Amino acid sequence: MADHLAIFNEGGIAQIGTPQEIYDRPATRFVADFVGSSNVLPPALTQALGGPAEWASLRPEATRLAATGPVSGTVTALRYLGSGTRVVLSAQGTEIAALIPAGQPVPAEGSTAAIAFDPGALHLMGGA
Repeated sequence: MADHLAIFNEGGIAQIGTPQEIYDRPATRFVADFVGSSNVLPPALTQALGGPAEWASLRPEATRLAATGPVSGTVTALRYLGSGTRVVLSAQGTEIAALIPAGQPVPAEGSTAAIAFDPGALHLMGGA
């Protein structure tokens, strides 16, 4: 396995880094979407979550569901993955996924839930 990767977009380098750097701290929306399953948050939603009004990424495995939180939404999809369940919320016009470990309660589709996370998990991508 490589110790550094380059992600290309439209013939140019979008980001170079270790697999972990690219996965956890994508430089742009393209990179966040390319490495898969990251929540790409628009500036207004990032601000509602307590950050500045910038594009951000938030990994589903870094989130948890809570009774209350800075952003709540309707559960629109559930996907059982064996080791956990991917719960998708629709909040402020954006879908946000949370990965709930196996054995923890999962809300019903159509119910309301909130997202919680450690502030360091919100990765700002600037105007990316």
